[in-house]
Amino acid sequence: MSNPCIRCGKQRLDGKTWKGKIGSSTVTYTLTICPDAGCQKIVDQVTAERKEKSALLIKKKAEAKLAKEKLVAGI
Repeated sequence: MSNPCIRCGKQRLDGKTWKGKIGSSTVTYTLTICPDAGCQKIVDQVTAERKEKSALLIKKKAEAKLAKEKLVAGI
């Protein structure tokens, strides 16, 4: 199965594997990494920035919803 790096296109490698339980099922997780450490560092940074941006948008949406509910309740 092909799993190229999103940045450089090199074939990704299995970096870490662990098992977890979800209900009564056991799930195996595999973290894949780029063979180029410099490239992987950049990919990790971009991923962290995307997660931070997403979390900020979710927080702003929740705050806007709360403000709207307070406004409606105050009328």
